[in-house]
Amino acid sequence: MRPIVALACPSCERDIRVELPPSTSPICSTCGEAGPWDGTGLTDDGGLTACLACGHPELHTSKDFPQALGIGIVVVAALLAPFTFYASLAVAGLLDALLYRFSPNVVACYACEAAHRGFHAKPRHPGFDRTIFERLRFGERAVMGSPMRPGGTAGAEDPEH
Repeated sequence: MRPIVALACPSCERDIRVELPPSTSPICSTCGEAGPWDGTGLTDDGGLTACLACGHPELHTSKDFPQALGIGIVVVAALLAPFTFYASLAVAGLLDALLYRFSPNVVACYACEAAHRGFHAKPRHPGFDRTIFERLRFGERAVMGSPMRPGGTAGAEDPEH
């Protein structure tokens, strides 16, 4: 699988999918606007130290699983629960656990929310950290918020929840 970056168009907010290495700056197929591209956060072995779209060094790892599918499974199981003696809820839980286990990881940028798929796992980026998210979204108004780590999130520990 070739590395792919999915980023939002700055004009119409539709997804722009970029396969690496890009030949030119990414162009939105809907409106023709040029998307952001930094491209400097790639390591020699194919890992990420920063977002390839905006260059921000703080990234997080999550499962590449469509949330709507997970919610749909639970809703269908809940609707069937009275007719299946609630066994459908156990089946939904098992199915959800299996899908989660076998779903690939995606590395996402806190700043621009670009999704990086198919990149080398090293350096490892921690899971989502709400304090980083709030600091970037709300700035000085953030109730919580930790200062940026020197060098970003590459190789950092997972947040304590």
